[in-house]
Amino acid sequence: MDQSVLRPFSWRREVVARRAAASDAAAREARTTLLRTITIAACALSIGVAGWIGDPRGYLETDLALAHLLRGMAVIKGMLALAAVGAVLWRFGWPVSKPVAFGYAFGSSVLTGSTMLIWQLSLIPLAAVLFHVAAVSMLIIGWREK
Repeated sequence: MDQSVLRPFSWRREVVARRAAASDAAAREARTTLLRTITIAACALSIGVAGWIGDPRGYLETDLALAHLLRGMAVIKGMLALAAVGAVLWRFGWPVSKPVAFGYAFGSSVLTGSTMLIWQLSLIPLAAVLFHVAAVSMLIIGWREK
C-alpha cells in the first residue's frame, strides 16, 4: 500500500527536519565565523603589542650582521606561524570543543606575537621560548584532539 495514503501529514515532518538541518548549518557557520574572527583579532592584537614593545635600534646600531641574521630567523618563524594560523583557521571549519578552540586561538596569537618580537629584535630569548612552547602545545592539542 502507498505510504502517502497511510500518512497524509508526513510531509510536515520532512519540512520540520529540513528546517532544523538548515538551522544547525547556520549555527555552525556562525560559530566558525566567530572562532576565525577571534583568532585573527587575537593574532593582530599580539602583533601590534609586540611591535609597540619592541625597539630594534640597539641591534641595528651596534651589530648589523646579527640583526640581519635574527631578522632572517624571524622571517622563517613568520612563515611557520602563518602556516599554523592557516591550519587553525581551516580546522575551525568543523566542530571543535571550547577548550580546544581556546588552545588553538591562544597558541596562534602567541606564535604571531613572538615572531614579531623576534623581528623587532627585543626580548629574543623570551620570544624564542614562547614561540617553541606555543608551537609544541598546538601540535599536542592537535594530536590529542578527539
